[in-house]
Amino acid sequence: ATDKFVSAMRDSGYNSTASAISELVDNSLQARASRIEIDIKKTENNNIEISVTDNGCGMDLFTLRQALRFGGSTRFNDRSGLGRCGMGLPNSSFSQARRVTVTSWCRIRKQASHNENVVGSGLPIQAHLDIDEIMSGKMTEVPPPKKLEKSLIALKEQSGTVVQWESCDLLDFKRVSTIVRHTSRELSQRFRYFLEQGTRILVNGSILKPIDPIFIVGRTEKERSIRYGDDIHYRISVNPDDATAGTGLVRVRFVELPVSKWAVLNNEEKREKGIVKNAGVSVIRSGREVDYGWYFFGDKRKENYDDWWRCEVSFDPILDEAFGLTHTKQQIRPQQYLLDILAPDMEMVARTLNARARAAHNKVR
Repeated sequence: ATDKFVSAMRDSGYNSTASAISELVDNSLQARASRIEIDIKKTENNNIEISVTDNGCGMDLFTLRQALRFGGSTRFNDRSGLGRCGMGLPNSSFSQARRVTVTSWCRIRKQASHNENVVGSGLPIQAHLDIDEIMSGKMTEVPPPKKLEKSLIALKEQSGTVVQWESCDLLDFKRVSTIVRHTSRELSQRFRYFLEQGTRILVNGSILKPIDPIFIVGRTEKERSIRYGDDIHYRISVNPDDATAGTGLVRVRFVELPVSKWAVLNNEEKREKGIVKNAGVSVIRSGREVDYGWYFFGDKRKENYDDWWRCEVSFDPILDEAFGLTHTKQQIRPQQYLLDILAPDMEMVARTLNARARAAHNKVR
């Protein structure tokens, strides 16, 4: 039974190492961190280790132990932030590594009110999970966090958390440089709004800059897309069969790329800018991209001219079920009633923008 549980836990649906790391970034942002450092390195025995360090509010003994339990989050089903399932830390960690160690420290006034959990201002505590210890029966529950002396860990901030993945055996790539490149690219797009607002995310010491597939965030005026019409707003029912279930807001934004300026670029330059083979919808929840794909366009198929316009759909977290957001926050599976509401308008605009892009290219030619 333990073998099956561990296997299911490790195959938890993260489609990339960067997606798994994103779960840790979510936790850091939820802890109100303004600086998040991701370090990916090779150890002396040629293994790869990954650590994520933040200057968030930190955790006390109770919260740290809960964070390592499956479904044990203190924020379960909390729609105010980036996560709500309580599975992110252990699931993402074991999808990539065999051991995860978490060290955290916080100021007394930030800690929970349980007297037995207050360990002193800034004093670090540490706990770990280890697959081999679980498989052998040595570890049958999340061990109580142990208290560390300050001298054992360098504390640059008054509060914070370090998550360290060791024995990483399920990473996408074996070269550190390749992992760094892919992780930097994915996080720069996924968390672009946080980067724009001043959050500093570093990968191996390099500060990430926002990458926006709809060409608005982090762009100079010359590099920006052109808004097409006003944003479309929809008030969507959380449950169409229950009038008392409440509603959430969905915002749809369309933009056009400047064909007259960029059509003359060669194919390599278009790829570098992110123009070609990048048609689709960026789906945003709480300022974080949760998916990018060809959604809500009904019977319209994707064509080459669709590279020259983009769409962004943002929604309130209360609509997670309507969008069919997975617990790993990397894919949506919209329910039919949501498609019935959005698709007619979005398909019509998509066909119009395709025709406009075609006409603009003909004019350039």
